[in-house]
This record gives sequence, C-alpha cells and structure tokens, in this order.
Amino acid sequence: MEEHVQNEVSGDVHGTVVQVRDIYLYPPVPTALAGLPLVATEFTGRSADLSVVAEALSSPQPVVVSTGLAGVGKTTLVVKAAHNAVAEGRFPGGVLFIDLQGYSTGTRVEPLTALSVFLGALGVLQVPASQQEREMAYRSRLAGHRPMLIVLDNASTADQVRPLLPPGGQHRVLVTSRHTLGDLHGARRITIDVLSAADSVAMLENLLRAADPMDTRLASASETACEIADLCGRLPLALGIVAALLSDDPGLQPGEVVALLRETRLNELRYDENLAVRSAFDLSHNRLPPAEQRLFRLLSLNPGRQISTDAAAALAGQPLPATRRLLAGLRRAHMIENGDPHGWFRFHDLLRLYAAERVDSESDEERGGALARLVCHYVTAAELSAQQRPVKETRGQAQRWLQTERPNLVGAVGLAHRLGRCNDVLRLAFAMGTFLFYRRRNGEEGLAAFDLALDAAVQLGDRDSEAKALRGLGRIYREMNHYTAARVRFDAAVVLSRELGDSSGEGRALHNLAALAKQQNNFRSAWKQYRRALAVYRDAGERVGEAQVYFNMGALAKAQEESVLASAHFLTCAEISAEIGRHELEGRAHKRIALIALDADDRETALKHLDLARATYLNGGEERRAQLLRPLFRKAQRRRSPREPR
Repeated sequence: MEEHVQNEVSGDVHGTVVQVRDIYLYPPVPTALAGLPLVATEFTGRSADLSVVAEALSSPQPVVVSTGLAGVGKTTLVVKAAHNAVAEGRFPGGVLFIDLQGYSTGTRVEPLTALSVFLGALGVLQVPASQQEREMAYRSRLAGHRPMLIVLDNASTADQVRPLLPPGGQHRVLVTSRHTLGDLHGARRITIDVLSAADSVAMLENLLRAADPMDTRLASASETACEIADLCGRLPLALGIVAALLSDDPGLQPGEVVALLRETRLNELRYDENLAVRSAFDLSHNRLPPAEQRLFRLLSLNPGRQISTDAAAALAGQPLPATRRLLAGLRRAHMIENGDPHGWFRFHDLLRLYAAERVDSESDEERGGALARLVCHYVTAAELSAQQRPVKETRGQAQRWLQTERPNLVGAVGLAHRLGRCNDVLRLAFAMGTFLFYRRRNGEEGLAAFDLALDAAVQLGDRDSEAKALRGLGRIYREMNHYTAARVRFDAAVVLSRELGDSSGEGRALHNLAALAKQQNNFRSAWKQYRRALAVYRDAGERVGEAQVYFNMGALAKAQEESVLASAHFLTCAEISAEIGRHELEGRAHKRIALIALDADDRETALKHLDLARATYLNGGEERRAQLLRPLFRKAQRRRSPREPR
C-alpha cells in the first residue's frame, strides 16, 4: 500500500512550493539597531560643540573621543549629536549604544559582555563563548553592513574600546570618557568644556519651565541666576541638581540657593545618592593611581588658582620628571586642566573644593610638610626673579613670571604669615617689590601683602624691614591715589629711618614724599622734599639716589615750564649716571634735554644729545631704546621750510 505524505507548512510561502518531507520557515531574526537614549531634557546650547562633532563624524577618522571632566555633559552632547546624524540619514545601518560604566561603583562592562550585547543587537542568536570568537563574529557582521554609528559611552580605558571598533572605514564610533584615552591611536579627540554663562542660565530656566511652565523664579531674577550658574562652576551636572531642588520646592527662592551654595557648595549640590557632584568626583578620584590621588589632594593647598610644575613638585616633595608624569596623568583624567602659560595647571572650581575636602584627610605632618616646601619654593623663585629683573637679558622673562605668579606669591605671603614664618613673609614681599601692584585692580593685593610684611617685621623686631614695608605701603597707596594714607606711611618711614641712622632709607622715603607732592601738583612741597632727599643721599654717598632726584627735579622744572633749569638738572643726572654706569638713566636724561631743545627749535643741541642718548643706550645694550630715537632724529634733521618762521 502506497504511503501518503502530508506536508505541514508554517509561515508565509510565496512562489513555487517544492515538495519535501518537512518544511520549517522561521521568522526573521530580530535586531536592535536603534538603541540611542532620548535627548536629555536639559540639553541647552552647545551649537559649536555639535558642529565640531558633526564635522568629526564626516572626517576620514572613524573614531571620535569626546572627553571632559565628570558632569560636564559629554554623554548628553554625544547623544544629541548622534540623533542629529541619524536624522540626516548619515547612518542607514542604524546605531549601537552601550554604557560601558567605566566609572561605576559596580563592575564596569568588559569587552566580552559588550560584544555579546552588540552581537545580540545585530541578530546573532548563538553568541560564541570566547572574546576572540566574539570579536571575529562582530567584525564579520559589520563588514558587509551599511554604515553604522557605534556609541561607546563612559569608557575608562582604551582597552575597553579597542575590541568594539568596527572594521573598514564605512562605520563611525563615538566614545565618551573622563580620560583623554591618548593611547587610542588614530582617534579624533574633542574636549568638552563647561557651558557658557548664558547657556548655563538658559539650562536652569529650561529645566524649571519643563517641570512647571509657569515657574518664573529664575526668569525674574536674572542676576541671581547668573550667580547660581557661577557657583555651580557652569557644570551641567551641578546645574541640573540645582534645577531639581528648585523644582521640588516651589517655595525655595533663588537667593536662598545662593546662600546655601556659598556656605557649603558640595554638600548642597546633591539631590540624592545617585545625583550628586561629590559622588561623580569620587568615581573619578578612586580610579586614579595612589600617587596621582595624593598630588591631586595636595594641589588644593596652593593659594592661587593655577600652579606651575615646579611648585607642584615642591608640594609633592618629588623630582620634577616624576611630577610632570603625575600632572600629565591628572590632566588626562580631567582632574586638572592646562593653565596659562604652558607648564601651569588649574582646577575647575568645584574640583578644587573637592580636592580641598580630600586633603583634610591627610595627616597634619603631611599637610604641614607640603605647605612648608611650597613656601620655600615661592621664596626662592621670587628672589631669583628679583635678581633677574635688573639684567637686560633676563628682565622680560622675570617680569612675565612675576605677572603670572602674582596671585600665588601674594597668597604665599599670607600662607607664610599663618604658618608663623615671618622671615619668609619679608623675603617674599620684598622680592616681589611694589611695581606689580601699581595697577589699581591689583592694589588691594599689594596692600594685603605689605601689611603682613609690616606685621612680620614688628613681630621680629626688625625695624629696618619695618621701614621698608612702610615705604612699600606708601608707594602702593600713592598709585591707588590714596594720598593721605601714602603720606602717613612715608612720614613714618622717614622718622623710623632717621632713628635707625639709615640715610639711604630716609632718602628713599623723602624721595617718595616728593613724588607724592608732584602727583598732587603741590610743586612747592615737591621741591622741598626733593632737596631734602638730595641732601640725605649726598651725605650717605647714594649716587644712584642723587641721579634719580636730579632727573625728577628736571621733570618737575619742565612741568613748570622752566626749561633752562630742567635741562641743567637733566644734565647733572646724565653726568652722575655716566660716572656710576647707569646707562639707561643717562640715556633718558640726554633724551629729555633733546626734547627740550626741539621745543625751542635748537636743533643743534637736540642732535647733540640725541647722539649722546643713542650712544649711551647702545653702550648699555639697550638697542630697542636706541631705535626708538629715530623719529626724534628725523625731526631734528628736517630742514626748515622756507615758509617756516625763524
């Protein structure tokens, strides 16, 4: 009897049916190639950053690393950029996304696990067991696939990323990391900074209006909103926390938030255990090697906003090469950032507060030793700069160093005073001098430093230094146009120097009193004080002081239109300066005589003293000053026009 075969067909069948014993048609293997998270509600601004990421995705480089400090908004930016690229049809093959949890408190996602997730998303039902096999399967799947975007979020090392890189050049990879991942060779790096002031305020307002469209607390308090943004360091994570706190409590006013942030910023920048600035920083700190952790904490002891490599080495008590490596590691981890100029480093404001909290856990011996080393470094460096300033070859470098380090040096004076290191207070203040503080915006810093120097001198019973500190305070007050305060300090310095028998010090104080009177257009008093200073300088054999007084008396006579007297004083200054080898002052005096002669149309005398000025400058190596005389030479050599009156 012939057996009848009954065929069972399941699924959809199209076209010719071939008879076989059994047919099983499986449905298509599911894939998951649209895994991007939603764009965060708080996303604000960042148009320039989005343009940079979009340009990078269009470049031949297949891997783009978005890097920055914790909470700066790297993931938010990359997700937004990825959505934009997909919307433009840039990646028809889809998007793979995974959070590698490189800084998580739990276990980070290793490549073996990430590959399994991606293979599943690509439709692989039987995922191989070993990492090598998974990498081969992953790359094989992508090799013939239409262009895809692969987003690897929150990577902590290049080793987490490399096994997930696709083959060929048609695909693109976006990586976010708190680390620069410098060993991920060939990758394009984009550093994400904090938001602008305007975008920070906009982010706060957007988040509040998203929760309640009628919430106008920040819109009606724009100055307070700007202050909140500044206190948050314009860090998106911190701004989001403040917005959440305001949204939760409709009665909380922006002014109250400002007061809370001023009091304990890191304590207040916390919504819950999962949303806190300190917690985010903890994760970054804990991944640092112990030596980098230690230096990170110690850097917060530096009084200024930025610190040089040399100062960091002093803090750490480490050789310079080792410190450079540690600083490089901290910079790559975005725990510090490059300062200005090159070789200096600085904190983000909130990271500095965090480091200061952490350093409190160090022993008193550790902190005390670091601070002592730091003060010694600044004393030595400032005194070296003071030695370099009078030397033409090193003057510019020394002055630039002083301008860069001014906040640190002023802070180091205060630090030395708190540590009871009175000698270091005096050495630092006097090595800095007062010219740094002649700009009015720096005047208060100078007064603070020299007030501490005066106190240190009194504590030590060092009356010479007391007089020197009084003169310094007088000069700073004078440049700030606080004339009465300046006169009081100069008068006190005159009396003290006279009691000490210090003719040089007395002469300097009198000289400054004369300059103060001239600045106030009190010419009669100025002449009196100049003559007193001149007499004291002569008795003390202070030839430099003599020459300077004669120069200033020449300027005073010129201001009173007494040209003959002015020229005589300038000539005396030039003669004394020539005797003592003060070429720059001698050249300036001859130049002043030439200017007076030009005003009088005495071109012969003008040329004579211009020649003397040029020769003097060149003899002293002052080529630049000599070159600046050229316009005056041309003026003096110009023939009188026929119409020009005689």
